[in-house]
Amino acid sequence: MSATASAKEQFDRQAAHYNGQWASWTDETLQRMIVLADPQPTWRVLDVATGTGFTALGFAPRVAHVTGADLSPGMLAQATKRAEEQGIANIDWVETPAESLPFMDGAFDLVTVRIAPHHFSDVGTFLSETRRVLKSEGVFMLGDTTVPDDDPVAADWQNAVERERDPSHVANLSPETWRVLSERAGFTVTDLEGLSGAIRIALTPWLETAGATGERAERVRSLFAQAPKSARHHFEIATDAEGETHFSWQRVVLRAVVR
Repeated sequence: MSATASAKEQFDRQAAHYNGQWASWTDETLQRMIVLADPQPTWRVLDVATGTGFTALGFAPRVAHVTGADLSPGMLAQATKRAEEQGIANIDWVETPAESLPFMDGAFDLVTVRIAPHHFSDVGTFLSETRRVLKSEGVFMLGDTTVPDDDPVAADWQNAVERERDPSHVANLSPETWRVLSERAGFTVTDLEGLSGAIRIALTPWLETAGATGERAERVRSLFAQAPKSARHHFEIATDAEGETHFSWQRVVLRAVVR
């Protein structure tokens, strides 16, 4: 099965869980993206890998129109429901993978993507497509989980954990890698920030969100139990008095403009 097909199957299955849990865990990243993007009332926005529409709906009251794109019809069904419940009408939804966007060149003022690129099968193609559909001087805003720039042991451990928990995971990239890839695609990076520590994640519900149960869940728990010292430091891994493991994934927020 291809990475794209695996991601589609995974997110169709988990759409209802992501609507309530993962979005709320990552609201801080969205709020920072809104501040850095400084959206304008006339803008047309594309939110790639929109999931249940959390980011798209966050930007919609601030702009003229938002298109939320995702490869999962299950996620888009949840997004449509949320938009209707919130009375947001300046939004539409398109089923498409991130690496092949069915939009005209220069169609958007802003492209956003949040807590999704680690699932993309080809980040370089996604960035090229993003550059293509943006207007001259258009803005690209990214927020995602990330790994340290200077610690390959911790980075490899974190990606191994994520792949075991969720087979659709491809790779979390470091902030500097995002800078290099964005500039290679034709962007100028204006802001690159790391966020860490504020979001504490409990291991058990995190596993449940991805549908990781049985032996798969036990393999993830084993990886946490055997985490290298640097990973324990970077990701603030600790076990509470009840035996629950908690940790904090690092996040990166990037703002770039078309050059």
